[in-house]
Amino acid sequence: MNALRHALDALEIGEEASLIVKPPHRPDDRDDIDAFVVRTSHPYEFDDGTTTYRVVEEDEGYRVLSSKDVADPKRVCGELRTVVNMST
Repeated sequence: MNALRHALDALEIGEEASLIVKPPHRPDDRDDIDAFVVRTSHPYEFDDGTTTYRVVEEDEGYRVLSSKDVADPKRVCGELRTVVNMST
């Protein structure tokens, strides 16, 4: 979890990142979410132009939520596994 926190803290607003997420109910699969950083403090926020993603810290790790409405992310995308800075 410390590696994820370090990777999230290293991002800057406007950078493009790829969020690697383990979706619920599909333990052997993964989703790649490519989006731009719009908030660099907890909760971290990303936007791909149509959807806003919020990364929230929980006891066991980080969860990724998404929504078309930036004020109210509802859909659970899954557990954040890693973050790749695409701007470097």
